[in-house]
Amino acid sequence: MRLPRLLAWIWPRRLSRQLWLIISLLLVMALGLLGGYTAHEQTALEHRAAQDMARGMARHVAISSAGLILTNSLDELEDVVRRAADFKSVRALRVMQPNGRVLAWAEHAPDQPIRMQYSSAQPLLVNLPPDGEAVVQEDAARALLVVWHPVQAGSTVGWVRVDYDIADLTESRSRIWRNTAVVAAMAVAGAMLLLWLFLWRPVHDLARARHFAVKMVNGHGEQLPEGDGPMEVMELTRALNQASQIISRQMHQLDDNLKQMTAHQQQLAIQNDQLGAIFTLSRDGLLTVGRDGMVQFVNHAFMALCQIAPDEVIGRSLTDVAARIKAQARDPESFQSLQTDESWTLQLNAPVPRVLSFHAQTSDSASVARVIYVCDVTRQHQLDQMKSDFLSMAAHELRTPMVSLYGFTELMLKREMGPEKRHELLSIMYRQSQAMVTILNELLDLARIESRQGQDLVMMEAELSDVVQQAIHAFKTPEGRTPPIVALSDRTMRVQVDGGKMQQALLNILSNAYKYSPQGGEVHIGFVVSRSSRGQSWWGVEIRDQGIGLSPENLSHMGERFFRADKSGNIPGTGLGVAIVKELLALMGGRLHIESELGAGTTVTLWLPSTSSDGAHGGEAA
Repeated sequence: MRLPRLLAWIWPRRLSRQLWLIISLLLVMALGLLGGYTAHEQTALEHRAAQDMARGMARHVAISSAGLILTNSLDELEDVVRRAADFKSVRALRVMQPNGRVLAWAEHAPDQPIRMQYSSAQPLLVNLPPDGEAVVQEDAARALLVVWHPVQAGSTVGWVRVDYDIADLTESRSRIWRNTAVVAAMAVAGAMLLLWLFLWRPVHDLARARHFAVKMVNGHGEQLPEGDGPMEVMELTRALNQASQIISRQMHQLDDNLKQMTAHQQQLAIQNDQLGAIFTLSRDGLLTVGRDGMVQFVNHAFMALCQIAPDEVIGRSLTDVAARIKAQARDPESFQSLQTDESWTLQLNAPVPRVLSFHAQTSDSASVARVIYVCDVTRQHQLDQMKSDFLSMAAHELRTPMVSLYGFTELMLKREMGPEKRHELLSIMYRQSQAMVTILNELLDLARIESRQGQDLVMMEAELSDVVQQAIHAFKTPEGRTPPIVALSDRTMRVQVDGGKMQQALLNILSNAYKYSPQGGEVHIGFVVSRSSRGQSWWGVEIRDQGIGLSPENLSHMGERFFRADKSGNIPGTGLGVAIVKELLALMGGRLHIESELGAGTTVTLWLPSTSSDGAHGGEAA
């Protein structure tokens, strides 16, 4: 508030005073710029003249000193220096040898006689300019020009230094500025007087028009008499008279505006109802706090997510609400203040464990001080945890074959070995490479499924038994295990599939069947048929093993990404195989069904819809 008042005090509100102030400032600026430019140019001119004078004097002394230095005529050299120093602006003049020893030195203080200085027998060393170059330096602290000039006689036989006084330049600049200030003050005073004489009549007319405008607004309906004066004042008079007539017509328009305002208020009420419905039905929680620190509004989602009753929120302080939420936190120390504007998450305990994301924002509204948003991020939190587990698992799974490859490669490079041993190591390296390729292929398959959403599928009608037989031929049975036992069917099982993707799904399930049967046992492949409630026939490929099986809890998570039933790490895998099979079947219109009993093996069925009307009723073997 202080800055506007200060500006109002500095800048007048009357037009006449504003004109006086602007013209005065313009005159001061113009004369100041003119004076500055004049001072600058005059000073520069005098400065150049002083440089030329000092340089010429140094050159003259250098020419006169050349022969005297060569003949070692120091008395005559001092006489030359004394005569040259007898100049008003010369403060010192020295002639030196190339090594810096002073041969002749004259000092000339203002209003004082010339005084000769005599150096000691030892040479006086100073920093001389480069050989053969004349140099002009300015000593601003002492208001001096220092001119160095070489004494040439075939080569540099000495140096001349002249200290030239330029204090008069500063006095000249100050004199110009004083004269400029006096002229500016006189110009401003004269301009203000002329301006006042010129504006007196228009300002008087404007004051009369202002008083009339006040009466016109009060509704008296008077007319301002027109008189002689500036054209602008006469136009203003006519405009005010017309405005007096228009006011009565505008009164009728006010009634219409009031009606429109009423309709607008009704529209605002409808919009408020719509916003209320949005806030009430939103899945994200919303809470507003008034300027008094009390909760004004809270929607149903906020209370449901935070497990708070309405009487524990409405009309309560934000501190009370924060304490109620903190009491339900799994880790109360992780609770952050609702007064902060930073986003943060909080895990709540039962009855409904959740991970909530809180975000508060300060409001500039007159009635609302803060707005707090709450979102349920439990699913995102679970996915992040699953991804973290997967990264840890993938790093472990990739590290194991990588260490083997690195170790055996280093062993083969550094140690001579026979063909049999070399073949054994290469076989191990080959199997470890296959394990790494399998892990990477599963990651790439999952990425392709997510990015392409089935756009790369090549769907065609095929015989399901032929697709299964091709997959069995491509499957490499683990060493020491019997191939899968296939119960072929003589029925026609036509399905719409991508042959390559279906074979990939079958090979993945077959691999799991052997992998999770570490104690051995046969793997059986059969065909089943089923019919849905709508009459749709489905063909299924059933793969049954005699492995470790699954507990009911693990069975409920099968098909989730990164989930692995074996937590010990003894059985390699990424937890993506079954998820990839499930998503591939979904893209082809099929589904995956798993039955298992802990310690008794697992049965996995890959179902696909039949493209023909032929089929049997549910559950029959094909």
